[in-house]
Amino acid sequence: MSKPEKPQEKQSDWVNVGPCLYRYKGETYYALVKHGGKQIRQSLETTDAALARRKLAKFKSDLDKVNPEIARRTLAEHRPIHEKTLTGAASTQTIDKLAIRRLCEEWPKDFPQEIRKINATHIRTWLNQYENLSASTINHTITAVRRFFESAVDAGVIADNPMEKITYRKIPRTIKLAPTEEQFSAIVADIRSQKENGHGCNDSADAVELAGRLGLGQAELWNIQRQHIDLDAGRIKLFRRKTTSSFDIPIYPLAREIIVRRLANMAADPNVRLMPQYNFRKAMEGSCQRLNLPHFTPRSLRRFFITTALRVGIDAPTVGKWQGHRDGGNLVLKTYQGELTMDHSQKMAALLAPKPTGENIVEFKKEATA
Repeated sequence: MSKPEKPQEKQSDWVNVGPCLYRYKGETYYALVKHGGKQIRQSLETTDAALARRKLAKFKSDLDKVNPEIARRTLAEHRPIHEKTLTGAASTQTIDKLAIRRLCEEWPKDFPQEIRKINATHIRTWLNQYENLSASTINHTITAVRRFFESAVDAGVIADNPMEKITYRKIPRTIKLAPTEEQFSAIVADIRSQKENGHGCNDSADAVELAGRLGLGQAELWNIQRQHIDLDAGRIKLFRRKTTSSFDIPIYPLAREIIVRRLANMAADPNVRLMPQYNFRKAMEGSCQRLNLPHFTPRSLRRFFITTALRVGIDAPTVGKWQGHRDGGNLVLKTYQGELTMDHSQKMAALLAPKPTGENIVEFKKEATA
């Protein structure tokens, strides 16, 4: 009589193929290691044995950079910690916080919430939902989110920043207009004539005129106090909040009359501001609409100043210095190259003019040479 067959033991789905290395169901490789007193299993996302061994070595190396106590931190948990590290102007911090809010609150629900499980593919997919935003806005978001994950690296939540493979969007070139001298004068005169202006038509007109004659932005102009102006030396000390740097500019001839007039009507307090208001954007928008001009903005006035200076022959390094740049005029050269070469281009274009013809034109025959 034959003996009954013993039931075969069921083979495990996990097969140990090397130190800390397992293969699941004969396909995908996994790492299984102990770190910080805990056993950690992690998919190596490959079915290739040689690649799995390389990924295992990196995985074990990365574990040394990670604090096991916070390795499972989620996006939402890291958000308040990261926001405490934000620096810069209040407006910059607001933009950064908006980007982080998008990341934490609009992150797809079916994507990993633990930071350690997030990869570049997840981030690209998340960013694709914002294609309706401008390239510059998306780039600001990428920068802010890159810093978010970098702070997670610094804290020991993850070993590598998944944003390293994320590239910035290419910003399309646009035509940025600057008013002509006639258009600029018309805008100033129109604003000055608006007696119903809530901020005071003369204040708004002076602000626009000074922005164009000094080449300054709204914030830089508003920050000028009596103590920053030296009429005898003919200069103004400026502070740029964005770069936290100060620089001096001359009191240009076309701006001096306005500055002298305003100083004469200001209090003697050294801290009193040259301009009592900050924003003249709406005044410009209304004026351009009434005059049927292109939609010029306060930034257009800086371009107006720079192009005017370049056209009269002031060199790019000097113009750059007046703008608070420290690159020897390189940015001005790059941005306003067309203005610098226009005179030459126009001279070359004149060569294409038709030759004069008519009864009074007599052509002399060339003498034959022997």
